[in-house]
Amino acid sequence: MGKSPARTREFAFLISGLMDCLFGGILLLSWLNIIPLDLTEFGLTRGWVGLIGAVMAVSGVVVVTYQLTKLKEPDQ
Repeated sequence: MGKSPARTREFAFLISGLMDCLFGGILLLSWLNIIPLDLTEFGLTRGWVGLIGAVMAVSGVVVVTYQLTKLKEPDQ
């Protein structure tokens, strides 16, 4: 049979958290000048890029950690 809506929702949150980690990490690497991205043409200063990257990375880690460690009912 198909997956339950709860499992689909959990998978969607997991993917969303992983994408936040990825994009936040890219922004942080850009802020540290490890990846040469010029985001000033979008109106973002280096400080904003670092702040946005940090918030995205931390929130992504929180969501992924919660999704992987929450108690689940056993499947029958």
